Amino acid sequence: DTVLGRVQPCRDAFRIRPDADEPVIMIAAGTGLAPFRAAVAERAAGLPPALVYFGCDHPDRDYLHADELRAAEATGTVRLRPVFSEAPVDGHRFVQHRIAAEGDEIWDLLDAHARVYVCGDGARMAPGVRSAFRDLYRARTEGADESAAEAWLSTLVAEGRYVEDVYAG
Repeated sequence: DTVLGRVQPCRDAFRIRPDADEPVIMIAAGTGLAPFRAAVAERAAGLPPALVYFGCDHPDRDYLHADELRAAEATGTVRLRPVFSEAPVDGHRFVQHRIAAEGDEIWDLLDAHARVYVCGDGARMAPGVRSAFRDLYRARTEGADESAAEAWLSTLVAEGRYVEDVYAG
């Protein structure tokens, strides 16, 4: 059997700068976790807060690099927010559900100029995360409607503060 493939460099916008002085929010599902592993390892250098939302089916079957991530959390390098669709905790089946439930923490990080990186499923997860962020904005901005929330999210994208690297699902 032959498998054809190619290696492409990461888009510059998706590189998590090791010298950044702003917090980072990383959101991934499944293999979307891959580009965040190095960033998590670099956080040990005393960088600003990093919050990692990671979704997969089951904690005992496909929680990729669980030991590595837990070790990073134990040292205070990152704060983990795992979500398991087949074993939900507190009703959270997908990353966007947990993001919605923990909006205050995310809003505080955004207020501190956090950068958001989303990697993984572009068909379901990424649109769900975008929706959760728009809802977050509307809930915390008096008089904001869907149009204002979309404009806010578009501004984050234009500023390089909300970046997606997703695949079609």
